Amino acid sequence: MRPTKRPTWALLGVAVLIALSGTACGGGTETTSPAGGDSKGSTQASSPATKDGGANVATREIAKLGRVLVDGKGMTLYTNEAERDGTIRCVDGCADFWPPVTVDKDAASTSVAGVSGTFGVVERPDGATQLTLDGQPLYTFKEDRSPGSARGDGFTDDFQGTTFVWHAATADGASPKATAGGDDGDNGDDGGGYGY
Repeated sequence: MRPTKRPTWALLGVAVLIALSGTACGGGTETTSPAGGDSKGSTQASSPATKDGGANVATREIAKLGRVLVDGKGMTLYTNEAERDGTIRCVDGCADFWPPVTVDKDAASTSVAGVSGTFGVVERPDGATQLTLDGQPLYTFKEDRSPGSARGDGFTDDFQGTTFVWHAATADGASPKATAGGDDGDNGDDGGGYGY
């Protein structure tokens, strides 16, 4: 039996449907507003610019977590229990998995609409300036693969004798109820360990 040839227009239609379904499925919603703009308290305003491409801090609604802080690429920001006093303990290998959100030193004078709390900065041992919220250093997580993912929430790991328990940074300043082993907002995978 000879293979059937499908018309080119039919294949193009399938490709368009796949592309559209990919844009409709996301881990959450994120909206932005101009500096000082009013977005009914649910989006970002002018915010600290990060050094990795000038990205800004915003907020995003993520299922099971509520409204969390994200960087300008939509990646979830985290704090950890070991650094509640503002002392940097996540260095070396820890910072490889949990990249610190580094900013210019004047970032402390900016704010994000809808976020309770005060932004500030702390100097890291390597001399970089890291963004903080209410004195707690902010990080992203290497295992978050796409915007809206929150695999690091509830994650526990150990580096150099320190146990870190990580939480997504929420807009209201409270730590969300951690999900055991982490939660990936974009695909439901369990984030209980490093790697794929």
